Amino acid sequence: MDRYYRKVDWKMKLLLGKKEKAEDKIAVELNENSTEEIKEEQKKSKKEKFYDGIHYYNHRYLKCVLIEAVALNYIIEAISRHSVLKPFVYLIKSPVMFVYNVLLLLLVLGIGALFRRRVLYGGLATILIMALGITNGVLLCFRTTPFAAVDLLLIKDALRIAKLYLPMFVIVMIVVLIIAVIISIIIIGFKMPKYDGKMYHLPTICLVSVYILSIVGIDSILVKIGVSAANYSNIANAYLNYGLPYCFSNSVFKLGMEEPEDYSDERMEEILQDTLGENNDTQDNGVGNDSDENQGENNQNAGGDSEVINPNLVFVQLESFFDVQQVKGLEMSADPVPNFRYLKENFPSGYLYVPSIGAGTANTEFEIITGMNMEFFGPGEYPYKTILKETTCESMAYILSEQGYKTHAIHNNDGTFYDRHIVFSQLGFDTFTSMEYMYDAQYNVNHFMKDEILVKEIMDTLKSTEERDYVMSITVQSHGEYPSERLGEPQPIFIRYEDEEIENEWSYYVNQLYEVDKVIGELIEKVDAFDEPTMVVLFGDHLPNLGLSSKDVASGRLTATEYVVWSNFEKQAEDKNLESYQLAAHVLKMMDMEGGYIMALHQNAMDDEDYMDKLEFLQYDMLYGDRMVYDGVNPYKASDLVMGIRPIEINSVTTEENGKVYVRGTYFNDFSVVLRDGERLDTEYVDQNTLLVPGISLKDGDEFTVAQIGEDKYILSQTPVYLYETQY
Repeated sequence: MDRYYRKVDWKMKLLLGKKEKAEDKIAVELNENSTEEIKEEQKKSKKEKFYDGIHYYNHRYLKCVLIEAVALNYIIEAISRHSVLKPFVYLIKSPVMFVYNVLLLLLVLGIGALFRRRVLYGGLATILIMALGITNGVLLCFRTTPFAAVDLLLIKDALRIAKLYLPMFVIVMIVVLIIAVIISIIIIGFKMPKYDGKMYHLPTICLVSVYILSIVGIDSILVKIGVSAANYSNIANAYLNYGLPYCFSNSVFKLGMEEPEDYSDERMEEILQDTLGENNDTQDNGVGNDSDENQGENNQNAGGDSEVINPNLVFVQLESFFDVQQVKGLEMSADPVPNFRYLKENFPSGYLYVPSIGAGTANTEFEIITGMNMEFFGPGEYPYKTILKETTCESMAYILSEQGYKTHAIHNNDGTFYDRHIVFSQLGFDTFTSMEYMYDAQYNVNHFMKDEILVKEIMDTLKSTEERDYVMSITVQSHGEYPSERLGEPQPIFIRYEDEEIENEWSYYVNQLYEVDKVIGELIEKVDAFDEPTMVVLFGDHLPNLGLSSKDVASGRLTATEYVVWSNFEKQAEDKNLESYQLAAHVLKMMDMEGGYIMALHQNAMDDEDYMDKLEFLQYDMLYGDRMVYDGVNPYKASDLVMGIRPIEINSVTTEENGKVYVRGTYFNDFSVVLRDGERLDTEYVDQNTLLVPGISLKDGDEFTVAQIGEDKYILSQTPVYLYETQY
């Protein structure tokens, strides 16, 4: 019996065990299902919360973008100032401008209230604002000039320079990344819920319009009370003082010149009377004023019978050049600019106050050539990229052309850089010799053509004409960005700088100056031996971008370079500090020459209390106004600019025994490309008289030309067509 009960008990335990296992299994399954449901609910909850957030963003859009505007303003200022703390200091020092910049960003973001897809608009607007801050921050790593709207016109030139410092694959990756971000924002934006409330388009448009008018009104008030400024000579300081959104928006909407108050015939007549006195006549002021007979008399050399000496006039604009012995904390093993120092100690010289720091070569160039003041243009503007694409302009080239001179521009850099191949025609030059028309050049480690080539180019230009010559030469060798690694080869000058982080950059820059100074010495030596009276004007276009502050230089001004005027004939003049827009008039006065209303103003009215007002009126009238000073008709016609001074020609096209085609002619170089029937062919440079074109066969009637083509693939000039015919 006991045995029976033990068996039953065992079976019961077995059954109970199976039941417990079954229950446990069921419990586990229930628990797992419950966990999945909880997870699903959590996921659903997160998704609902996300969409609730989007819903809140859509329905409280203006409140959200106000907070976003504050955050974005701080972030882009931090990026631009390369510091997290500096924007806070800016906020404390300039709370009004910080708030005004927030209002500007709010305007950009707030326009999204006009659309149902507010997430899409807000995302794109945020990317745009961030791109503005990042672009400015990156640019300020390479130059001292902040990002302005006109830089958008320089994208082609910027890409060309970028290739010198960044591998092509990096540039491509950056472009691809930007495109990918934009596409991602658009895709996400379209997938997000739209605003589902009632749209009040008319009231919203009215509100936005009132807001814009309020912004404009506040801007005027801030300018009047001195909290901000409409125009500023130092754009770098302006961005620090007034903020990125304000300054960039100024550069967008304030290009060109605004019409001065009281602009009228009476006011212009009054200015001309005050400036020119009895000579208030177009024909007496360098606009078609001298006859050919007079030019023959005036253009006698120093050994002639006439007391009037109209010399050749050579301006040499030196890239980032100044006397580095003025820099505090910089020790050098030798003087890097002994020739320039000798010249400035023995010939008329002085400080030259230029319109930019660390960049902006073309604007100093513009002031020198025209005598016009960059302060009257929009913030960060380059007239070469704006107004001079539309109109001609009174200039030294036009003035001296009217007095019998031939006029030339020379620059050992790309001919299309800053659109000089177009602008120099608008400024009246006869010829322009860019790097595409130079021979046997040497390059520095920054891939810029060395300036030594300019000595030959300047002398050949002076010898190329029987008339007197005006030459505007622009150097490039000492252009930044400066290498931060110490170069392997020994340098002539050893330096030590108190800021060790950029000591290598200073070392490279100083040794480039040393080479440029040798060019100066060689040029003066060549011109001194030249048998025509010649005046050479040397000046720096701006200081280098090497982290200098005003307290680091002896002049106390970062816009101060130096100039010197040398001549191979006796000419007395006193040392004088000048603005760069005054230099040409000063030199003309030294030559006892007059011409042009702007130059006359500088020569006769610099001491007048309203001198700057008169200059502003003249500039506006000539470029944007009714040209009242010219009786309503612009007397200056764009010149037929010739690229280079040497005739590039094709003399023959032949197939040699090796089966290759040779094009022979004159003055070919590395930039010469053969075209057949307008199609560019692979071209190998052999020598100045020979180009090799592999892989083609010739047939009667083929039309060949040789084009000079720069790195941007733009055709600067072409030879006359050479028609190939079989020789029997």
